[in-house]
Amino acid sequence: MREVAKTSGGWVFPAERKRLLSLGRWGLAWGVFVAGMLAPLVAGAQTLRLGLFDLNLASSVDVAYDSNVDDKYPDEEVPEKQVGDFYWMPGFFVTSEQARMRPNTTFSLSARIAYEDYFIRNDLDTEVYNATLNFQTAHPRLTLGGMGSIDYSVEGIEDQYVPGNASRDPVLTREGNVFANWNYRKLRIELIEDYSEELHEYEEYQSGDQEEITSTASIYYDLFTWGSVYYTWERTVTTMLQSENETDEIVQTFGLDGSIPVELLRRPTITYSFGASYEDEQTDATEGEEEPTWEPTHTITVTDEFDLSKSIHLSLSATWEDTWEDGEPTFALPGGNKDDEDDEVTFQYNLKLSQQLSPRAQHALTFAQEPEETFGSNADTEDTTFTYDFGLKDLLIYGLNFHASAEYEMETPLGDEEAETEETTTYTVGLAHARQFSRKLARHLSYEYTWENSNFHEGGANEKHLVIYSLVYTF
Repeated sequence: MREVAKTSGGWVFPAERKRLLSLGRWGLAWGVFVAGMLAPLVAGAQTLRLGLFDLNLASSVDVAYDSNVDDKYPDEEVPEKQVGDFYWMPGFFVTSEQARMRPNTTFSLSARIAYEDYFIRNDLDTEVYNATLNFQTAHPRLTLGGMGSIDYSVEGIEDQYVPGNASRDPVLTREGNVFANWNYRKLRIELIEDYSEELHEYEEYQSGDQEEITSTASIYYDLFTWGSVYYTWERTVTTMLQSENETDEIVQTFGLDGSIPVELLRRPTITYSFGASYEDEQTDATEGEEEPTWEPTHTITVTDEFDLSKSIHLSLSATWEDTWEDGEPTFALPGGNKDDEDDEVTFQYNLKLSQQLSPRAQHALTFAQEPEETFGSNADTEDTTFTYDFGLKDLLIYGLNFHASAEYEMETPLGDEEAETEETTTYTVGLAHARQFSRKLARHLSYEYTWENSNFHEGGANEKHLVIYSLVYTF
């Protein structure tokens, strides 16, 4: 019996799944090429009229060399596969001006389609595409709207942590939502229905395949100039498509929406906010076993910025949040001891010091610490980052820009005392030059070198040279 995989549309055999993620390799490439060649025949000076839409059209072609096409460390490389390769990528872009169907209803759309064709590594040949449609209709007290989008890219999902760092991760993302907002004087009611789906092409990432539906209903009453009393009901149903595990979470929240200004000092700016949530989370494994809980949350935010001199600027922000998961306060301060380990206390802070060295050169030092969601789980990761950036415009010739950066990052999964901290050091150096050949034709040339080393890899650093030559023609 053949192995099958489940998607939102039902059971799909592996071959069908592959067709779902692919629009037909070479067929799509030729489609992009033909569309680019035919566009001048149907387009006006700047736009193509299609029904209600005035479309702006552009086509492009990239020729590139990538010394590490899989973005892998040496200990991850497959001996049978070539590490570096050339590729070319034709593409076609469409964006629309805002279209009006009725005086109060507007639509807009955008789309991009391209095809990466490698000279030797044909296993990496792939299409990349996205399309988005937005609509909105506005009335004196009621606003209705929504959007739908589909995106297929090879960069994976940002803001997701993968131990050892992520390599190439082609993923198909489908999203959509509809909303309704009604207001009358100080009263506001908001209804939102969201849908999202992620499908990863490579087997090592398919544990993250998921479908999520979120329904939200909120009511606000503006009692104060700085905020509102509110109540929100939110239900999120998440289905992990590979394991078929389903999480059904209902969260009811009430409190103050907005921030209370605390004017104890002229500076820094201090704000305080309070809210309380009622959570009822059920999963396939724990249905009927978990008791709903109240979780009051206090948040204090401090922000400020200083001009230390005419060329040196300092900005900072810090947010401290304490959630009483058992309904009882602990008042644990950042770095202090907590009496109740069930409480969730987070402390996020950012510090940036920048200097304008000359009209063409600047550099900056940034420090940030914050948690982020881990890949394929609900655990949090403590992420601490030190970054130095340097930029120089018009190096040697006009339009040639130079950039360099150094970053040191520490990521530690929270909730597991035995979890190992990943330490990653990254250096990046690059050059970029743009030239406008004519009113419609532009050329972009760029080079970037990246060196990345992680203590999760013992075989050496991940190095990458990337050279891209691009032509863009706007019809």
